[in-house]
Parts: sequence; C-alpha cells; structure tokens
Amino acid sequence: MSSSMPSFLSRLGTAALFTLCLVASAQAGKPGTLAVTAPQAVPAITTIAGAPLTVRVGDDLSFQVFNADIPGVGQIYPSDSSDTADMGWIVHAGGVQYTPDFADHEGSATSNLGAATPYATRSVTPVTGTGTAADPFQVSVSVTLGSSGLRGTQVVRYVNGQNYFAKSLTLTNQGTSPQNATVFLGADIYLAGADSGVPYRDAGAGIIGGQDCGTTPSYYILLIPQTPADAWSGASYSSIWSQIGGAALDNALATGCIDNGAALQWNRTIAPGASVTIQGVTSFGDIPAVALFNINSVTPASGAQGQTVNVTITGLGFGAGTSFAFGSGITVTNVVIVDANTATATLTIADSAALGPRDVGGSNGTLNATLFNGFTVTGGTGPGGNVNAVPATGPLGTLMMLLALAIVGLVALRRH
Repeated sequence: MSSSMPSFLSRLGTAALFTLCLVASAQAGKPGTLAVTAPQAVPAITTIAGAPLTVRVGDDLSFQVFNADIPGVGQIYPSDSSDTADMGWIVHAGGVQYTPDFADHEGSATSNLGAATPYATRSVTPVTGTGTAADPFQVSVSVTLGSSGLRGTQVVRYVNGQNYFAKSLTLTNQGTSPQNATVFLGADIYLAGADSGVPYRDAGAGIIGGQDCGTTPSYYILLIPQTPADAWSGASYSSIWSQIGGAALDNALATGCIDNGAALQWNRTIAPGASVTIQGVTSFGDIPAVALFNINSVTPASGAQGQTVNVTITGLGFGAGTSFAFGSGITVTNVVIVDANTATATLTIADSAALGPRDVGGSNGTLNATLFNGFTVTGGTGPGGNVNAVPATGPLGTLMMLLALAIVGLVALRRH
C-alpha cells in the first residue's frame, strides 16, 4: 500500500465509509442506468491477476480494474460489478457509434451515449507472459465494427508492481474506400471507493482524469495518452457519455467534487488496406512515472535491414542524458535532445536485424519508458525492396553477375 493511502482512508472517517457503502448498494438507481437485459449476455472476460492491479479485459473492448491498495472495490463504476464496467473504447465511423455491449453488462449508467451498436465477431485471448518488464502479462481482443469494413484489435499489457496498465487499439480498414474514424477512450471513474471526485488535468502530458475530494488529494485515476489526443474532457460521468455520443469532446475541465468521468479523443482517416494504432495507459493511485517521462512516437516508424535511418522521437520529460534503445540489431547514435518533448537520432539497422515490430525503450537516468511496437524492421533494400541486396563481391556475387549476363545475352540473341 502506498504511504499516502492510510492518511486518505483516515480522512474518510467512519461516517464517510458508511456513506460509501450506501452509495454502493444504491448503484442500480444511478441516473443514466441502462435497463438490464435478462438473461445476461455478459462479455467473455480474461482477467490479468497482477499486483497491485487486477485488470478484467472484456471481449467487447471494456474494462474493470481492482487495486489491491483499495481491497474489493472496482475502480470503474459500477464498482461491485462481477464482469466489466463503464470503461472502454468507442468508435464513430460511417455515421454509426460502435461501443462495448454496455446494455448486457451487470449494470451500466451509459444511457447518455444514445444510439449504440455493440462490437461484433468478438474474441479475447487467454493471458500470456509472466508479468515482468521483459515479459509483461498480455491479452488481445478482436472485434468487427458492423458492416463498416473496420476491424479493431486491442492489446493490453501489465507489468507487476506498476500502478498502471497499457493498452493499444489498432483499427484496420478492410474496405475499398477511406474511412473517417473518431476514437474515444472513456470511463466513469470510481476513486478509491467513492463515486465522486475532482476532475484533474495535466496539460503538459495531455492527461485527463480525476482526484479524490480530500483537502490534499492523494489518489488519482488518470487516462494518459501515449498517442497524443486530439481532444479531451473531464466532467460529470453523464456529460462524458453525452459528449462521446455527440462525437466531440469539449476540451473543458469541470470543477468541484462531482460524480465524475473522463475521456480522450483521436480523429483519424484510414486508407483502404491501412491501419492506425492508438496507445495509452490508465493509472490508479499516485501519479505514475509514465506521466513524467514517456515515449509517444517514432517517425518514420519503420526501416529496412541494412539501412541507416534518421528518426524523430516524441514524448515527455526528455533531457540531458536521455537515451533510447531499439532492440537487437539496431545501433542508436547521434542522439540530440531538441526539447523536453522531441529528440532526433540515427538508427543503423544491421542486415541481420530480426524482421517485424519491436519495442522502443528510453531512460532519462532515473525513469524508464517503453513504446510497445514503436518501430518495425522491414526487408532489406535489394531488388523489389523486400529482400536483402545481392552481395556485390565474393563467390555468390560473381555467380549472380554471370547469371544476369547470361540472361541478357539470351534476350539479345532472341531479338536477332
């Protein structure tokens, strides 16, 4: 338990705790509660049983989270739900709002979303990984967005000991025309056992969320965008769902101790056959290190075997001594810290570097950050652009040259 937690609980007092119990027992009457269908068609769930966080991942892109520092209380409304709760990814595309299947959850106060189409063709994997930094717990979810031609793939990662979990959503356009998509991550937050909090914003890091209503706040629930967001809102939970239902957040922060929620928004155009990925983390408790030092993007995001590539790295908290690592087979040189949010570097990619996506790591001496799948190694720069170049010297190079000359000679003879 964090050192600040006992003081927070002591400030609540017996009467306040009793009030919280009453709030929990009355959740079914919260304004905006959807009618519960019977029988329940709850989402399939995979649970990451980590420490201190337990993360329930629904096959409909929804979540519920428990923090061992606040035993037995879900940190997303409804806090006593036995499945997932009022947090998840929502996408507007082609005039349709695609959402988690909130109507079939065990209680949900998301009626202000308005007309909603639940994700279809849903699946969720078992947990993989051991929960270490080198091998995080990982769960993948796959959904389709109706007849839009869009497919969504989510990857959730958690490392034991951290008070936040990471998530990425990739949208792939399987259609033949460009698609405009407005993506939201929204939550009705339940701060340390209370359904009220004070909206919180850190503009420098792009963070939105809430803090407890104590005179000196000590508990936060934060949505932290690793992919910089286009809009945000911290307001009452009902306003958050109304804004998402209207496909636009207001970039405003409400005041006072209210029944609060938070949301982030990203606007994307996806070409036919192309994909976009949005990454972020959600934290519970103290403000985490990832809110102080982070890696958001690498541009360009790929390079070929045998190439030297100049990249721009964006993030948060860069300074003198900040270093970056792109994994085995990539040498990083000429690192220049332009400012606290931008760095440049030169990548030398070995001919033998493993193909595919890889994590990008960073350190500023005291804090570490990881951008999952932040850079991709592609095939070499030889003929066709997808294979390594033919060696120009040595026996293989000589043989290939002779074969090429023979082919040219045969073509010439046929023309004569």
